[in-house]
Amino acid sequence: MPPAGEEVWGWFRELDCQRQGNGFGMNALGFREIKAWSDLRQVDLEPWQLDAIIALDLKRRAVAAEKTAPEKKTDDVSTRPLTSRLFDALFPAKKA
Repeated sequence: MPPAGEEVWGWFRELDCQRQGNGFGMNALGFREIKAWSDLRQVDLEPWQLDAIIALDLKRRAVAAEKTAPEKKTDDVSTRPLTSRLFDALFPAKKA
């Protein structure tokens, strides 16, 4: 990795560990948070560095969403077509 990439990666990791959540997952790193961080660290971000941080954030949240997404269960639904005969077998008429 080029030195400039290592520097941006380090910045992103620092921002990422301060990330807030909303109960449904992690929040995006907003421009306010990035600006506050850059002011505190006295880092003047170049446009490409800001773009790289945003791209890393998008990828980070996509990976996290994949890990927390519930697995789709396809075995709960039958592939068999519902015919009147099958319906009657599943839901027999009540006898009085």
